[in-house]
Amino acid sequence: MNIKSVHDVRQLLLRFHSVIYTQDRLTDLILMEDELSMLQQSGLLEREDYYACKRILQVEQRKLEK
Repeated sequence: MNIKSVHDVRQLLLRFHSVIYTQDRLTDLILMEDELSMLQQSGLLEREDYYACKRILQVEQRKLEK
């Protein structure tokens, strides 16, 4: 899968029927990262996709924490 943005990460999570929206962007990013970790540990998410998503989410988290 070609993952380049937070929107792409959300679309990937939707494939697993996971919708994360708390009205707080930082909390959303943290919860998405947790959900991706569970999917990867369960063997449902390919390693490459997991790391691509994780990088995107971490960059967005750093932007918000500034």
